[in-house]
Amino acid sequence: MRRALVSGAMAVLGLAGPAGVAAAAFGGSAAAVAPTVSTVAANAGPVLYHQPLLGKDVLSLPFGLSRTADVQSSNWAGYADIDDTYETASVSWIQPSVNCSSNTGGGGGLSSLLGGLLGGGASGTEYSSFWVGLDGYTSSSVEQAGTDSDCDGTTPTYYAWYEMYPAGSTDISTTSYPVAPGDQLNAMVMSNAAGTSFDLMLSDGAISSPKWTFSITLSGSGLSRSSAEFVAEAPSSCTLIFCNELPLANFGSVTFTNAHAADTAGVSGNIDAFSNAAMTMASGGSTKATPTPSANPGPTFSVTWDNS
Repeated sequence: MRRALVSGAMAVLGLAGPAGVAAAAFGGSAAAVAPTVSTVAANAGPVLYHQPLLGKDVLSLPFGLSRTADVQSSNWAGYADIDDTYETASVSWIQPSVNCSSNTGGGGGLSSLLGGLLGGGASGTEYSSFWVGLDGYTSSSVEQAGTDSDCDGTTPTYYAWYEMYPAGSTDISTTSYPVAPGDQLNAMVMSNAAGTSFDLMLSDGAISSPKWTFSITLSGSGLSRSSAEFVAEAPSSCTLIFCNELPLANFGSVTFTNAHAADTAGVSGNIDAFSNAAMTMASGGSTKATPTPSANPGPTFSVTWDNS
């Protein structure tokens, strides 16, 4: 399965929306993150999908209800603000260095077989994604911007991407927008008031002097914006029939900072300014990744890798 290619100049917008959230993630001014226009080119490898949490609670609830306590998920670890209508989510993180020295591809048995058939997750490939987004906790779409630390055999790979699930992710050119371990990544997803237009933004480096900035505006319809998420994920490879979660690369630990959200009523703040849930990644009786336990996460928390 090949990655989708996006050619030509990308439509980009400057920052707009709640000033408090913009300031928290991008230094307080539109000028600080004026996006550049560039061709987006694909990286080698399968199309990845960063799936919603909906239907993936290990401790499941009746359909249509939300959980306001800790949950277990087969693909997400981190925090989600829930039970509201959100307009903006933003966060920063330091790109983790992935450990590929003992990589065997993980996900044995049926998972490995399905991964090979679907074009991803073959022996020797592992993936870890870090992102901010709207939707996906109790809705079937997710609007996201993030990065990956992956293993192609014993070779680490790092890159940025964006996604409007159920479409697959689009990688951002590593030539124009390189990502390396230790880089500070700043990401924001913002919608217009009607929820029909979304700005997906990333910058690399200190807020005052980023190495690069990227922004793209995409349209959407019927999107609930019912959650805001700050997540480390094991991405998936999908067909029209089903999705297969891929082995989680050993990223060690990632710390998210300046985690902020704003709702459509104009309320903005840290994670604990809203109803929220901590998410532990677990599957098949094995814990894969664990967030910092906290009743009041504030703007900072960590996620630690446990298992592939």
